[in-house]
Amino acid sequence: MPNRAVAEAKNAYRTNEDVARRIYRSLKTPSDGDRTTDPILAFHFRDRDDYIMMRCNKSPEISIKGKAQTAGEVKFFAYSDFSVFSEKDVLFKLKDEVTLIELYQKGAIEALQFKSWNEFSHWLDTLDENGVQVSLKLPYLVYHAVKDQLPSMQNFIVEAVKRCLKNDPEGTPHD
Repeated sequence: MPNRAVAEAKNAYRTNEDVARRIYRSLKTPSDGDRTTDPILAFHFRDRDDYIMMRCNKSPEISIKGKAQTAGEVKFFAYSDFSVFSEKDVLFKLKDEVTLIELYQKGAIEALQFKSWNEFSHWLDTLDENGVQVSLKLPYLVYHAVKDQLPSMQNFIVEAVKRCLKNDPEGTPHD
């Protein structure tokens, strides 16, 4: 039985959808419909100047960045270092050539780096698809909901959290 589980785990991520779904369901809250907070991965490969970016959402989006391209610019797949592959299989055909995989910081998602496909897939295995990250996303959403309101709702929220951390929801002073 254990050998079967190991074999299944090694083959768990076979498509862009498998990877994107795992990350999307783990790092985004169900109520977050903002595309600008979708997790984004960058895959860098040995002996290639171009790199692959994947926006992780319900339908993963693959794009190519060239070495000297600025933010917002992408390269046509057909004119990239990956033109002999398809968008669907390029990551899996070249996974042994990975030199760096980056998860970009977006909203409450912290930046991460992985030096190999193996390290990356082990991290994927640790993710909970039930969206445990809501605990990280909630403070970010609250902050953005109140940041421009007067009087300063930020201070009110900070003080309320401090009181709760001291186990005193009534606001009675402690020494």
